[in-house]
Amino acid sequence: MESTTTSGPADLTGTVDDRRTQLHGLGGDELDAVWLRRQLDSALLAWADCETELEIQKERHTDY
Repeated sequence: MESTTTSGPADLTGTVDDRRTQLHGLGGDELDAVWLRRQLDSALLAWADCETELEIQKERHTDY
């Protein structure tokens, strides 16, 4: 049975700059693939949300 415990450092949070600063402070050797994938998924979801909001704003301006 697989372990469900989280290994590695806490998840990155905050703005893009906050996350970059946190990531820069971590040693690359201690980051496992599962943690890295979770951070990538989180960043891509945040990016998708921003892109959706920008598209909605653009459509609002087009209507006028």
